[in-house]
Amino acid sequence: MYVNARSIINKLLDFQTVIASENPDVVGITESWSHSDISDSELLLADYELFRQDRPSHHRGGGVLLYVKKTLNPLQYYPDSRYPEQVWCQINKKYESALLIGVCYRSASPQFASLESEIELRKLITEISTKHFLLMGDFNFPEIDWSNHTCPSNASVDCKLFHECIDDSFVFQHVHCATRANAILDLVITDEPDMVPGVISLGPFSTSDHNLLKWTVIVDIQNTVNAPGADTRLDYVKGD
Repeated sequence: MYVNARSIINKLLDFQTVIASENPDVVGITESWSHSDISDSELLLADYELFRQDRPSHHRGGGVLLYVKKTLNPLQYYPDSRYPEQVWCQINKKYESALLIGVCYRSASPQFASLESEIELRKLITEISTKHFLLMGDFNFPEIDWSNHTCPSNASVDCKLFHECIDDSFVFQHVHCATRANAILDLVITDEPDMVPGVISLGPFSTSDHNLLKWTVIVDIQNTVNAPGADTRLDYVKGD
């Protein structure tokens, strides 16, 4: 599940109500507006591990949060890319095909969408394209037509380069419903075309003008039996 919160602290009760109703295994949040004066204890959810990355500046806004059910045994993961507003965890680390789950926020403000950060964002996509992953977040590229996989000629340079990076990395974007007004700003990107069969919009979250998104992740389960009577081992986690 994915939420653009526009300050989660101010909407914590609404958020907890949604979590209690939907009971997702994984929740990604952008625009958390969390900062150093907000402790982890103020953001915790029962039965979930919390991973967070606040906006690395004194400016209000931004920030990403990732909640993962403790039963999935998530561990924090750090990509090589230094893109500022991202957070990752890894599930099934002891297996070769560990699943990476990430949340990313790209501000549309020129103040934060610097040349360096745009380059780091594309580096991130290129880097994780070699992994088994799911990346969700608000990328603020309304010009891209994801149904036809096209980018108009009058789009910004950063938009064109991002679209080219997605194509060149052979990764897949699964959101085809509007996420804010009539635009697709919030994306779900994976390394497999059938990993997310469909993304459902649950309508705007609280007073945010972005829709809350929900989907099911389809992953393979492989059993490894070393000897007769040996324990069954799961190669992937099947998650909602």
